[in-house]
Amino acid sequence: MKFTKPLLITKLKATAIHLCMSLAVFVYLVYQIYYNWYPQPYFEVDGGWQGIRLVAAVDLVLGPLITFLIFDLRKSRREILFDLLTIVVIQFGALAYGVYATYTQRPVAIVMIDEFVLSAIPQQYGGRLKSLEDLRQYSDEHPPIIFAEMPTTEEGIAEINRIKLEEQVLEHAQLNLYRPKAKLKQALRERQVLFGDRLDYYDERDSYRTWLQQNKKSEDEVLIAPFGGRYGRIWLVFDLEGNYLSYFR
Repeated sequence: MKFTKPLLITKLKATAIHLCMSLAVFVYLVYQIYYNWYPQPYFEVDGGWQGIRLVAAVDLVLGPLITFLIFDLRKSRREILFDLLTIVVIQFGALAYGVYATYTQRPVAIVMIDEFVLSAIPQQYGGRLKSLEDLRQYSDEHPPIIFAEMPTTEEGIAEINRIKLEEQVLEHAQLNLYRPKAKLKQALRERQVLFGDRLDYYDERDSYRTWLQQNKKSEDEVLIAPFGGRYGRIWLVFDLEGNYLSYFR
């Protein structure tokens, strides 16, 4: 198709209108992703940034690009309506997929199990989690920070393995292992020597000291734990009662 100047101007105007409408949707989705689905400190290390890039590619690039390519006022009204409907269907379908993928991969719990701190997403519960409100009893944080205690008996370990193999529910998403907040405080205190060694192993002691200086804290006043996100690692900082305070990288 030969792009004459009037046709090009018309296409650019239609694309600009589409882009402005898409931008309004994008801003709303960014707010949801950043503040509700992947709140700090998990946004950068556990999938929030990847979700925003996926939504941007669909909402800000795909839709307006299709509009630019196929919109043409020289067509009949019926053809224009068909083109607009095609654009809406393609963009809505792709956007719905992107939003669904981002939403279902969000962390709904941060779980300490053994010496690991991991995120749990909805699918990992295998249908055992009836409502996210069931997790609120363990923590007031968003998402809640929970301690999962592994059993020490042969029977207990066998049951954990059975659930893992038969129901495909990993240990950190097995609700029967979740313990009250007081257990989180105890677990954090018991692991400080181990976590301190890991801090030195990763050569991140200087970052810890910087955080302490900036927040006017001493090492005796806080507890730390390394969070292994899907796209990076950060250190969570708690007070001596196991209440989450902040994080450092």
